[in-house]
Amino acid sequence: MAYSIREKIDLEIRMRQGIWKLLSLSTQKDQILHAVKNLMVCNARIMAYTSELQKLEEQIANQPGRCDVNFESKERTACKGKIAISDIRIPLMWKDSDHFNNKERAPRYAVFCLFKMGAEVFDTDMMIVDKTITDICFENVTIL
Repeated sequence: MAYSIREKIDLEIRMRQGIWKLLSLSTQKDQILHAVKNLMVCNARIMAYTSELQKLEEQIANQPGRCDVNFESKERTACKGKIAISDIRIPLMWKDSDHFNNKERAPRYAVFCLFKMGAEVFDTDMMIVDKTITDICFENVTIL
C-alpha cells in the first residue's frame, strides 16, 4: 500500500515538472490558465498522497507486535461507499455598481472546484466569469 502511494507521489511530481515546462513555454492566456489549474490540482494531489502516506506510516509504527485473538477487541473499519456530486451551483454577489456599470471593462476570473476525500483529489472544468455573471454552474459529475 505504501509503495503504491509513493509511486503516485512520484508520478504527480513528474507531472508537475512537465506542467512547469509547459507553463514556461505557453504564450496564450488559455494555455496558461489550464496549465496553472493543472499545477494546482497536481499540488493538491501531492499533498493528499503525502498526508495519506504519513498516516499509513504512523499506523504501521503504532501497531503492537503481538497478534490479538479476541475478535471483539479488534478495530473495525467501515466499507467504502461512493457518492456522486453533480450540478454544483455557486451564486455570486457583486456590488451593484460593479454589476450594472463598467461591463465593457469588467475583469474576468477563472474558476474551478477542487474536491478532496482522503487521498483522492478531483476537479471540475474551469469556467471564465466576469461581473455580468450572477451564478456559476458546474455540470460535471464527480464520483468520490
